[in-house]
Amino acid sequence: MSDTATDLQLRYLTDWILTATPIQRLLMLFDGLHTDLDAALEAFATRDWKDVSDHLVHAQEILLALRDGLDRTTPLGASLHGIYSFCLSELVRANLDKEPERLPAVRRLIEQIADANRVAAVANEPGGSASAQAAL
Repeated sequence: MSDTATDLQLRYLTDWILTATPIQRLLMLFDGLHTDLDAALEAFATRDWKDVSDHLVHAQEILLALRDGLDRTTPLGASLHGIYSFCLSELVRANLDKEPERLPAVRRLIEQIADANRVAAVANEPGGSASAQAAL
């Protein structure tokens, strides 16, 4: 029985995700969120409302996963919970009211959080402390 190219791709992606470190998985979520926001903006430009909705709903699912995994008893967790809740609200409003102008602010916030996590990931790699400082 031979595997099709699609089967091999799916197996590769599954293995990649399963063997990723927690920080790598977190960064994958941010990358997916970035992709969904860009795709939603493109769909807004062509007035493809189904595509807009599909991408914004998927982005909301990612934000929920990010938000609901937080420890809200810590100052950082509480702050991130508030930011993710704001972003969720903006995405829902953008989708319902067909307001693409809400997306850039969400994207900027998410990019800042993702960038901070990328710096932290580098800092936690063996010998990564100097590299993380250079990135700042």
